[in-house]
Amino acid sequence: MVKADSWGWSSPGVLVPLIATAVLAAGFWMRSARHPAPVVELPMLRSRVFATATLAALLFTVAFAAMLLTSVLWCQQVWGYSAIRTGLAIAPGPLVVPALAVLSGPLVRRLGAGRTAALGCLLFGCGLAWWAVALDTAPHYASAFLPGMMVTGIGVGLALPTLVGVAAAALPPTRFATGSAVTTMARQTGSVLGVALMVTLLGAPDGPGAALDAFRHGWWVAAATAVLAAFTALTLHRPDAASASARPPRGSSAADGRNDPRQPAALSAPPSSASYAAERKAGR
Repeated sequence: MVKADSWGWSSPGVLVPLIATAVLAAGFWMRSARHPAPVVELPMLRSRVFATATLAALLFTVAFAAMLLTSVLWCQQVWGYSAIRTGLAIAPGPLVVPALAVLSGPLVRRLGAGRTAALGCLLFGCGLAWWAVALDTAPHYASAFLPGMMVTGIGVGLALPTLVGVAAAALPPTRFATGSAVTTMARQTGSVLGVALMVTLLGAPDGPGAALDAFRHGWWVAAATAVLAAFTALTLHRPDAASASARPPRGSSAADGRNDPRQPAALSAPPSSASYAAERKAGR
């Protein structure tokens, strides 16, 4: 994707890796479904909450990585900032994140995890949209760049910790480590895709005017990705009809979390080679 602008999307150097990616991904999925101890345990994805939160985290990280890359490139290449000045210019956004991550707990209890994460994703998209509208080649940091950076920081503080926490809480304790690894893998994949996407969209603009148009295009695409992540996060608030019908009455051992029917049966105990082999032999 990074080389697609210079090589061309129809060139073998671009098409062959994309096709290979699709084939290898399908092979990885099939191997995970059949292997007795897979890297990714596919039964985890039967948990709608875990799968949805992980997908929303992936989409949000695409936009997050795009924001980080474009903010650095904008300050250094368009405004001519030094590396130190660029770091200081970006710092206010990340400094907001820890405080919002701590304060998001009461908001989650009031609005729910899905709505809180969706609010964070929407605020993040608004910060990117602000840059697309307000920034110009003339450096106006306090009035144009800083507001967008602060809003994106608030969005990160509300969205990312909430999505990661929801994904982990959706799994039984025996799956915390593996589930966290899958969510982290999704976020890393989103970072790679976000950087590659922005490099492809920015290209090699000739002159400040072309650079402004390219960056605005990139920010709008990243904002749209954040909005898509928000809509995905909103589905976390919808009750799962199948899970609700299987929920035991209050006071039972299952109701207090010791045997949660909302989780797939395959997740109730660590997988073993014998259980997987028995399931395959039975044709399941």
